[in-house]
Amino acid sequence: MSSRRIESREFVGVLPGYYGLAAEPVPLAEVARAAQEHLVPHGILSHLTAAELLGMPLPRRLSWGKRAQIHVDVEPSRRRTGSRGLVVHTRPRRRPVRLSSGLMIADPLEVLLDLAGILVHDDLVACIDALGSLRRRDVRIPVETARSAAQGMTGRHVKALRRAARDARDAVDSPRETMTRLLLVRRGYPEPLTNRPIIDRDTGVTYYLDLSYGRWRIAIEYDGKDHFDPERIKRDRAKDETLHEQNWSVLRITSHDLDDPRRFLTKLDATIAAAKRREGQEM
Repeated sequence: MSSRRIESREFVGVLPGYYGLAAEPVPLAEVARAAQEHLVPHGILSHLTAAELLGMPLPRRLSWGKRAQIHVDVEPSRRRTGSRGLVVHTRPRRRPVRLSSGLMIADPLEVLLDLAGILVHDDLVACIDALGSLRRRDVRIPVETARSAAQGMTGRHVKALRRAARDARDAVDSPRETMTRLLLVRRGYPEPLTNRPIIDRDTGVTYYLDLSYGRWRIAIEYDGKDHFDPERIKRDRAKDETLHEQNWSVLRITSHDLDDPRRFLTKLDATIAAAKRREGQEM
């Protein structure tokens, strides 16, 4: 292939000597593998690259899809400079982790410390929550483990990491659930429970509530874009029916509510008030 064609708009450079079709972005894992196996063979994928490979919910502006650079750690004895699309960090290696894909990444706890210098508090909490999700299949780190490790770590941004670890929780399955929980606590509401199981007595199917207040039997469900898929709508309807049969109130929250929560909080206040009135009647 001619150099003229490669340098055309048909292709985009992803690493020195490596190009991909502009119309079909090369997956991060493939580019990371090329960097690790050929450009920096003794390097460990780190920083934002490791975070995204771990499935942490980074802001889109920092993701590979927005042309983020590939980050690699090397030992001081192998010091080298970076190049286009490649950032090389020189520092001692600490407990690298092999992903199921075979890629070697930096210790996820060290990755979190790197992110603490980049992300705002809530986004960092969401990343710690993501590592503690019970649905993870590759490298799960319980929040208490991250919290304890942060206490023994040193570094410029360790205080930010410790603050985020204090606000993180296990069994959280999406960053929007994290944002909703933090919103409620900051507005003075009790902290809701994450992913409480509810069993349909007729079918035996177990549903999990994104957030809930068991005392008042209030379930809070975050509706992302996937909830508007026809099959997902059917599942949500079945879940709501089960909850209503067991005397739960269901409140649904969207990204618009997170941007302007007044409507949602008004509904929540009314639902809590109704639950308290029922409590008084039962007493």
